[in-house]
This record gives sequence, C-alpha cells and structure tokens, in this order.
Amino acid sequence: MGKQMIKTDLNYEQLAEAFQIELENVVLLYKVINNDIDLGIFESVKQLRSQCYNPPKVIDEQMEALNGLIEGFGIEALTNENFWHSHYWQDTYGLYVNQGESYALTIVYNVIDDIFEFTSMGDFVESMENQLQSESDENNL
Repeated sequence: MGKQMIKTDLNYEQLAEAFQIELENVVLLYKVINNDIDLGIFESVKQLRSQCYNPPKVIDEQMEALNGLIEGFGIEALTNENFWHSHYWQDTYGLYVNQGESYALTIVYNVIDDIFEFTSMGDFVESMENQLQSESDENNL
C-alpha cells in the first residue's frame, strides 16, 4: 500500500459544498494530490511551466492546479524563523491555497509530514506553531 497523501475527515460531498465546486472537481483534487493525472492539462500549470527556465517542482504544479480547481487567490508559504527543514524548503513548513479568510477551509501542504490536508490556514498555523514550539522546548532541555 502506498503512502497516504491526504489527511481529512471530510467526504467528497462535504468538500464540494465547502469549496462550492462540482463533485467532478473534487475527484480531480484527489487525482492532483495523488499525482494520478497529467498536470499539464491545467492552464495554470501550463502558465507556470512557461515562466520557468527549469521545470518546476511537482509540488508547485500540484498547488497551482489545486488553486485553480477551488478558485483560490494564489499559493502562499508559511514560515517560521526558528525552523529549518532543508536547503530547498528552508524555513517553510507549509504551503496553502489562499481562500481570502484565515479560517476558511483550504488545501494545505504540510512540508514536515509531506502530506496534504483539508483544513483552514489559521488552524494549521496554530497547530504547527504549537508543534514547533514543543519541539524547540524539548531540544533546549
């Protein structure tokens, strides 16, 4: 069995209602998240590719496709100056589709756990800041 790429308690109908999209687009959300679809079919991904000298990372293409599917307002990074993940991610612990409201349901990519989550940006930030603070406190003992 492959690694589960998404964490959610919501079913397809609940996601369709929350994002105000058709069920077919919820199916596409899952295909994008699980990388089970050619991301080149999305206009936003085509545009991203045309702007890059080197091919973009798959996660960047996935986030662009997800942003288009739920009609978000772009992709934003979540950072913490006391956190370091890797040379590529640096102090970024998450990416999310901006929905215009901190506690509106959105799609978040959790960099630390390498998993997508359907949650609000606000709830995710609170959870991660608490987790990062706990880990920092443990390291300082």
